[in-house]
Amino acid sequence: MVATPSGRQGFTLVELMLVVIIIGILVAVVVPRVAGRSQQARDSATRATLATVSTGLDSFELDVGRFPSSDEGLGALMAKPASLPEEADWRGPYLRKQPLDAWSQGLIYRYPGEDAVDFDLISLGADGEEGTEDDITNFSAPET
Repeated sequence: MVATPSGRQGFTLVELMLVVIIIGILVAVVVPRVAGRSQQARDSATRATLATVSTGLDSFELDVGRFPSSDEGLGALMAKPASLPEEADWRGPYLRKQPLDAWSQGLIYRYPGEDAVDFDLISLGADGEEGTEDDITNFSAPET
């Protein structure tokens, strides 16, 4: 600090520039780490959603004797499908609301599954396009 003729003290330009440079370095180091964690958190939340939906689908299959068709979709986990016979032992709802991924997009459900043994569950990821690298599915291992 430098004393001015009026007796008040102030910062020199060099001191101010040094503070700005230090803040810039901190931002350059911290922001990428926080941004990466955000993506990781969304991926983890979506994987948890897929696991919950898979459990609901397994419960449906145990009660009814089959998985919902692709046409019935995941809605069959929340309300008894009209296509089920009256004597079907539907004990739902198996989910309370329509499942969404961490980007607030609906999941793609296919039965029979094209890639998984029983059914396919797919989140389109951040880009919203199927078949891209950021898709999260029930048939792919999580990246480490």
